[in-house]
Amino acid sequence: MIRRHLASLLAVAVCTQMLASCTRTEPPTSPEAGQAERRGQALVAVVQCFVDHNVLARSEAESHSWFKNGKVQQTAALVDWASSHAETNFSGKTLQVWEDEATAGWPGWRCPL
Repeated sequence: MIRRHLASLLAVAVCTQMLASCTRTEPPTSPEAGQAERRGQALVAVVQCFVDHNVLARSEAESHSWFKNGKVQQTAALVDWASSHAETNFSGKTLQVWEDEATAGWPGWRCPL
């Protein structure tokens, strides 16, 4: 339930950010928006880490709309993929744990693989 709520918040934040990015110059002002933005950026970094280190096969990533030109993109489709893989184990931890750790350490989190 909490994961779905967070995924929904992240999806809304991603869509809002995409729509507002061409006109907004100031950072998000609400704590929820800031948390969702950090979580989205952390998710992108985690999944990119997996692809770069062959934890997630590049061919698998390439089959999704959120992967373009070798890079993971912050999209609602990525949030959907992450929600459906939250309990999947990647290098000894679930995606949810990876995402939580990266968010907690953001923006200083670096791929440990």
